[in-house]
Amino acid sequence: MDYHIHSTYSLDSRMSMEAACLHAIEAGLQEIAFTDHIDIDWPDNSIPPFDIKTLDRYFEDIEKMQDMFKGQLMIKKGIEIGLQPHILNECTDIIKAYPFDFVIASVHIVGGVDPYLGVFYQGKTKEESYRQYYEEVLKLVKSYDDFNVLGHLDYIKRYSPFPVEETDHLLCTPLVDEILKTLISKGKGLEVNTSGYRHASGSPMPHPDIIARYRRLGGKILTLGSDAHAPEHVAFRFETALMEIKRSGFDTLTSFTSMQPEFVAIP
Repeated sequence: MDYHIHSTYSLDSRMSMEAACLHAIEAGLQEIAFTDHIDIDWPDNSIPPFDIKTLDRYFEDIEKMQDMFKGQLMIKKGIEIGLQPHILNECTDIIKAYPFDFVIASVHIVGGVDPYLGVFYQGKTKEESYRQYYEEVLKLVKSYDDFNVLGHLDYIKRYSPFPVEETDHLLCTPLVDEILKTLISKGKGLEVNTSGYRHASGSPMPHPDIIARYRRLGGKILTLGSDAHAPEHVAFRFETALMEIKRSGFDTLTSFTSMQPEFVAIP
């Protein structure tokens, strides 16, 4: 299963839904979820926001793919919704208005700034920047309920300008563990995002040590996603990720239908 795929409904993707499905079948996948972006109140005015008025058409196009690939590929209706403290009610309104199978909650903006931008790190040490990001994630997962899994927990490492070190995943461990405990207590899951293998760290997001800590703390709900925005990244490095997941103590992944989990044995 690849539970994090972006089509051209995401402004940063160049992959059609049909191309994603064809590459998923070629990669031997049985199930995918389209999880295009909704980021309300995006701070960069040079980039047009995801227009939620297109959601009706988004669902229609997913249903077309379901018909086209029936019997070859299970296709779920998902979304990746970007959380910020002041838009949570709007996020809920969207999630409640449409029949989603699966919702990834991601934190792309901290204090009105995307960690993608260098300005986020100005005047901060590496640990201070990680701490600010994790504090925002913790605040949001405590405040928000209408999602299934938390996306790319250590997203900040993707864009951090500081040199990559093997111990980066140990930064702010008490904060990270509090995030994991909050997810577990609320019956929410964790995403393993393999786009991290394309990063200098060479590890998924989050790092396997964090996945193992989630398991030791009692976490059960785990999804696997490539975060693909291009055909060649569908199911990217899944074999490696599955070995890491097994070593972390998991023998199942989770699929979702109508936002309800079902555990699927890892082959």
